[in-house]
Amino acid sequence: MATPQLFNALYSLMLTCATPLALFCFVMAGFQLREEGGTNFSSHGGFFRWILWGAIFLTLTGIFAWLSGEGFAGVFGSGGGTASYTAPISKAVQDFVYNILRDRIVPVIAGALVLKALLDAGEGRSPFPSIVSALFLLGVGGFFTQAQGWNDGSTYATADMLKSMLNWAMTSVAPVLGAMSIYGAIVQFMRKQNWGAYVVVGGSLLMVPALWSMVQKWAGVTLP
Repeated sequence: MATPQLFNALYSLMLTCATPLALFCFVMAGFQLREEGGTNFSSHGGFFRWILWGAIFLTLTGIFAWLSGEGFAGVFGSGGGTASYTAPISKAVQDFVYNILRDRIVPVIAGALVLKALLDAGEGRSPFPSIVSALFLLGVGGFFTQAQGWNDGSTYATADMLKSMLNWAMTSVAPVLGAMSIYGAIVQFMRKQNWGAYVVVGGSLLMVPALWSMVQKWAGVTLP
């Protein structure tokens, strides 16, 4: 009888720690964004993976509900509360993610990235990679809260959340990056360097929702 009780305790611990672990994944995505270039990311890199894992942790109950609907209902326990021997682990995870990582470490790292942006500019390099990563890290708390609102609790919650993230990136983030690209074009023009690419990218980012709709129409695809 001890084995099912232990499994139920670990299952409940997983559910209890899922939300703070999702925030941890989003923070790590911000770190990885700077590692991959700041203003860009690798299509198969760590930024995408951390965002995906964050969405998975936030929608863990929906995933379990989907598995139960597929005939795996007996695999999962009732999750009737965290056991006494796993409660300290859950508390430690939540305290570290919320009170140490988000509230204390992330602002320090973001400040260090802003300082690096200034030093990069002093060396004649673009300051935007560090600035973009710093902005992402400083706003990770708001992004996390918004991601929680995107969780509809359905069996397809993970896919729906990723779609909401894409729509948010296109409608809210892309225009800001477009304006920054236009500013970068002005800076490049003043330096008598190549500025045309910045203008093209900036204009495209400002119009990315329309471009995305056009691509879907050309492909004959309508997303649910």
